[in-house]
Amino acid sequence: MGKRTASDLLKFVGERLMSARVQCGLALEEAAEEAGIDDERLAAAEAGTLGLQEDELEDLAETYSQPLEWFFGGESTPLPYLLGAST
Repeated sequence: MGKRTASDLLKFVGERLMSARVQCGLALEEAAEEAGIDDERLAAAEAGTLGLQEDELEDLAETYSQPLEWFFGGESTPLPYLLGAST
């Protein structure tokens, strides 16, 4: 994938998060609870408006049985995504 802006990356990761959740057959609230993440944060991340913390992504990767890199198209966690993460 070519060079992406932070905004592009947030949207891409959000689409992957939603895809993985739907593939697992989980409602947003169920996935958030299982991963120990606030459901509003997960909804914003899926919408591409919020970058999650690395530990939150790791918890979601475990919940969805996906490697962390899958959310980024097979790349390691890009710095622009982590810089977009807010607490």
